[in-house]
Amino acid sequence: MRGNRWRLCVLIFGFVFFATLAVQGFGAEKGLYQGKAITFVINFAAGGPTDVEGRIIARHLAKHVPGQPSIIVQNMPGAGGIIGVNFLGEVAKPDGLTMGYFTGPLFHQQLKNPALRVNLAKYPFIASLQGITVCYIRSDVPPGIKKPADIVKAQRFKAGGLSFDSSKDVRFRLSFDLWGLKYDYVAGYNSSSEARLAVQRNEVQYHDETLPSYRSMVEPNMVKTGVVTAIYYNDLVSPDGEVKSSPDVPELPSFTQLYKQIFGTAPSGIKYEALKAINISSTNMSRVVLLPPGSPPEALSALKQAITSLSRDEGFLADAQKVMKFHPRFEVGEEGERLYQKVQQASPELLDFIRQFIEQAKK
Repeated sequence: MRGNRWRLCVLIFGFVFFATLAVQGFGAEKGLYQGKAITFVINFAAGGPTDVEGRIIARHLAKHVPGQPSIIVQNMPGAGGIIGVNFLGEVAKPDGLTMGYFTGPLFHQQLKNPALRVNLAKYPFIASLQGITVCYIRSDVPPGIKKPADIVKAQRFKAGGLSFDSSKDVRFRLSFDLWGLKYDYVAGYNSSSEARLAVQRNEVQYHDETLPSYRSMVEPNMVKTGVVTAIYYNDLVSPDGEVKSSPDVPELPSFTQLYKQIFGTAPSGIKYEALKAINISSTNMSRVVLLPPGSPPEALSALKQAITSLSRDEGFLADAQKVMKFHPRFEVGEEGERLYQKVQQASPELLDFIRQFIEQAKK
């Protein structure tokens, strides 16, 4: 009997002790943000996709942060988004009151872009946001593309891209090489809207677009009218290197899933490893939410918890789906951290191959 009472006392004491620690921790985080303002840096100009998404997140985030600080959005475009990333690493105070919502920094780091002056491994990782890209081709490309598997039958066609070092362009070139397709790469379109118009005019026959543009422009105006056939979406990759399905494109296979359907086995080799590495940096982690190096651990903890809570906020999800045209899916917690580390740990040989692959396209 006495033993039972003793065990009960120990359990009660332990519960009170850890509950007190949790309250103290919450109090510290609340004190960090009570009555304060967080500067929310977006590394592209106002009105673009990164800005639109970032502002919706900023609008809903404050209520999930202990102390409910105000959040002030600051656009810092330039150099393909690198100016804002450098600002966070070199200028912003590491006090937990500045955070970044960025597109593209991980791919810039993979390319060893000299304009990126701070190692992203030093930035505390809060979360990332998935960005699905859907690939499509004109249905009248000989001998006729009516379903995704027909892509391997395609005779020579022109693929419209943005720039040699665009992650979208590098991914579709790697994918086409893995399939053994014959194509001419046409780079230099200033935007996907220009490339889409070129597909409609049959100046080029292939392009790919982010899910919001695909759902709002391509699907109703080009897929349903029979002008183009959607083929696949870029793979989502787990920290263990396995391909995951996206619940947001249930009608299409991913690249690897389609490859397996056609050839009966998964692709392999350095081009496939390069494709997976770029998909992690540009599909799983299309947008990343970061703090300046050296930021307080309690700030990182509070903002991680806030993003996790935001990802379940029905009001935010409804607002996001209305404006962004897709269900925002965050890579958070341990899996998000592992993906962020996986990007940093890509082998020098693999990254050298990616850079050489880009240089070859310029010749």
